[in-house]
Amino acid sequence: MMDPSPDRPETATRDDAAQLGREMKRLHRLISSHVLVNMQDELQDHDLTFTQMTALHQLRAQAPLTVTALAERISLSVAAASHLVERLVRRGLAERRENPENRREKLVVPSVQGLKVVARMDDQFIGAYVAAFSRARPGTIHAATASIRALLAELAPAPSQENP
Repeated sequence: MMDPSPDRPETATRDDAAQLGREMKRLHRLISSHVLVNMQDELQDHDLTFTQMTALHQLRAQAPLTVTALAERISLSVAAASHLVERLVRRGLAERRENPENRREKLVVPSVQGLKVVARMDDQFIGAYVAAFSRARPGTIHAATASIRALLAELAPAPSQENP
């Protein structure tokens, strides 16, 4: 770790961050196969592409978004994002609304049905973690929970829009 100074809080070194990254990768390996199978099932059940699911997640986290803003967040051209939004709207997973600040512009939000699809995906992710973590001792789980909460408090101090 670097020496703390009165003006600057102590920050992790690149090596510290890399070590945590490697450990997170190991953790991800424990649950990724279960998560990916469930994700594939969810995508097939709703006939969604991975990009459409990514768009729904972005809309849940950031809505309302313009098509341009959504395109930037999911790395698509505006034209491709516009077609993606149209498909989501036709399927009842998203809605277009008029932007009160610019009537020529439309805002995109997830529909109730779209939010339910994303919530089911969240439940599957949590289920994969529960299955993996259920083999750990309670003290280990409590310590990990406290550490992750502390890490999140430093990285994302603003309240999350998602449920804890």
